[in-house]
Amino acid sequence: MPYPFPPPNGPEFDNCNFWITGATSGMGLAIAQRLATLGASLWIMARNEANLQATAQQLRLAGAKNVITVALDLTRPHLYEYIRRQVDKVTFRGVLINGGGPHGGKSLDFSAADYDQAHALLLRGPALLLQALLPQLEPQTGSVVAISSTTVKELNPYLPLSGAYRAGFSALLKAFAEELGKRGIRVNSIAPGYVRTEKLQDLQAYEAQQQFGSDSPEAQKKIADDWAALSPMNRLIETSEIADLCLFLFSTASYAITGQTLVADAGQLRLY
Repeated sequence: MPYPFPPPNGPEFDNCNFWITGATSGMGLAIAQRLATLGASLWIMARNEANLQATAQQLRLAGAKNVITVALDLTRPHLYEYIRRQVDKVTFRGVLINGGGPHGGKSLDFSAADYDQAHALLLRGPALLLQALLPQLEPQTGSVVAISSTTVKELNPYLPLSGAYRAGFSALLKAFAEELGKRGIRVNSIAPGYVRTEKLQDLQAYEAQQQFGSDSPEAQKKIADDWAALSPMNRLIETSEIADLCLFLFSTASYAITGQTLVADAGQLRLY
């Protein structure tokens, strides 16, 4: 099949609908803000209604054509049925699957409840959400991007549950990519390294406590310096960089890419 699109050189996302999960903070917010500046219409999803409303106002001011808020937890029962009722007559250009993972810990210490929560948050919930949204994606231009983690490629000893269930979801995404390819819809994921987000600050404090018995500013700075030193560029990643990569995967410029996990970690993994 010949490449059906010219390179993106205009308002490619203007008036297009995008579904963004985890949209009120971190990488999800950065991606929503970039899409807003390009005139997209956004369906933003998060658990906290007040945060959603504040974010929606920001996105409208940034240029979003329309913003619809969806206060929803991925672990909610009957998630699929709820989403189908919301989107039955909507066509989406792109879907972003993004959200925080389970708490850190050692693999020998997790309870049955920990496994159930991680499964619902990182595998069952995202899968059911995607199944509900995929029929609404535009043929030939539709694109799914999931924010994953380098834990799917390399062990982080402080985040074993996150790595296990994100890896499972990555495998499922490849199956989605295979089945949706006939409609010209692409499914990819981004595996960020250490990105400066609120969630990273929590992990930084946790690792400082584990390594040094203290989460003091000095201990946390040492953790951040150690993370940066893993990169040949000696730095962490900014949310804006993940947003740029996500927009590339949403665009027709990436039409040849599907079923892939793109690592964005400033070169850390090649040093392991």
